[in-house]
Amino acid sequence: MADPAGFEGALAALPEAKRELARLMLAARQPVPAHPAPRSGAGPVPPTALQSRLWRRERTHPAVATGSHALRLTGPLDPQRLVAALTGVLRRHEALRTRLTVSTSGQPRLHVDEEPVLRLTRADLSGFTPQAAAERVALQSTESASTVLDLESGRTSAFRLLRLAPDEHVLILASHLAVFDGWSSGVFLTDLAAGYREGPAGPGGSAATPPELQFPDYADWQHRWLAGPDGAAELARRRSVFAADPPALRAPGGFERGHVPVRLARGPVDAGLELGAAEGATPFMTLLAALAVVLARREGRTSLVIGTPAAGRFAGALEGAVGQFTTVVPIRLDLAGGPTFRELLHRTRAAVADALAHQRLPVDVLFGQGTPPPYNVLFALHNYPAVPLDLPGIEVGQLPGPPARHLELYSPDPAAALACIGLVERDGEIGGTAEYNRHAATPEDVRGLLTGIEDVLDRATAAPASPLTT
Repeated sequence: MADPAGFEGALAALPEAKRELARLMLAARQPVPAHPAPRSGAGPVPPTALQSRLWRRERTHPAVATGSHALRLTGPLDPQRLVAALTGVLRRHEALRTRLTVSTSGQPRLHVDEEPVLRLTRADLSGFTPQAAAERVALQSTESASTVLDLESGRTSAFRLLRLAPDEHVLILASHLAVFDGWSSGVFLTDLAAGYREGPAGPGGSAATPPELQFPDYADWQHRWLAGPDGAAELARRRSVFAADPPALRAPGGFERGHVPVRLARGPVDAGLELGAAEGATPFMTLLAALAVVLARREGRTSLVIGTPAAGRFAGALEGAVGQFTTVVPIRLDLAGGPTFRELLHRTRAAVADALAHQRLPVDVLFGQGTPPPYNVLFALHNYPAVPLDLPGIEVGQLPGPPARHLELYSPDPAAALACIGLVERDGEIGGTAEYNRHAATPEDVRGLLTGIEDVLDRATAAPASPLTT
């Protein structure tokens, strides 16, 4: 699985091994195609279900939808060329020129401004000692993550360019999560590099051809599809699938974000992943199956639901657009009958495939009627390869940034969330950060889920034919 919202993966590209994506259905007689198509006009369109939730929440929780990451640029940077390239990216992607307004009837609508507005502040830190400059860069990164961005005003991005030396700069980007997901970071950086290399008139500059589909096209399609017979039928089918699953319990204290670093021990995990591969399961499926065993034992159940973030770009033409396409896919896992871990792997493969086939249905519509979803744990395995940001003569590196705000992005009801475990497979290690609700769990609880996964995989590889009940 790929991380659709993780700004800590700023140098991430599109997944290396793409699933075969459905072709666009552009038949003129089909009023609501099965996949997005260019909208007929440039007028306002309804926001997506996720955007509507973030818009409502940010009214009482400023900066709740701000994500930030920073890049170190080492080499002879041309700041004016960089400014032109940034402006070109904003001009190319409608999502970065979008604002939300409320109509006279009280309905929110997305408007796309014609001209981009680049909000860029600069600071010269070259007069500071290296240590003092590093401290100020860290402070600027923290402040960027707390920038109050506003979907209504259209202030959905803000940049900071810090000069540490003639050949050393740091570029910090703050983006509103309603218009920018993790996949967008790869698109954005690719377009930025092309615009910097080629200039405003080049193929990647401000005059570049816009993507085939823009985010407002998707938002317009989602609204019409959900209101049509096909969307209504799929919604009814999926609700029936989860009808017997109890909603997650809200923590009495509500929601308060906490973060804890996590890492898996390679010994039992490597052996478990080999077992999974032999059964045709991906690393994500194998780790998900082990987590299901941990949660099932913890809750005393033989059936449970785990949420996983999915990129939501189920049509090929959506790959090149900046926007917030993230969806959470609920996966129902069945441990009834005391299966062996091998048998559970096959059940998990089928469950994951079935769940991903329904990415079009937003979780806010599926479980967004005042009742929490039937899962309180989210799990993701990020598998993005590094993307070289090809700026001529400049070495690009990623700086560590503040933890992402995944739970409020992924969960329709954060107070009913326990944890979101985001793992990254990189350089032979599997680790990452877990975000959790301080009113529902402790750091020890979260780490216990990881040690539980290790224990399940260790026991499974030792006795793959034994029922999980033993």
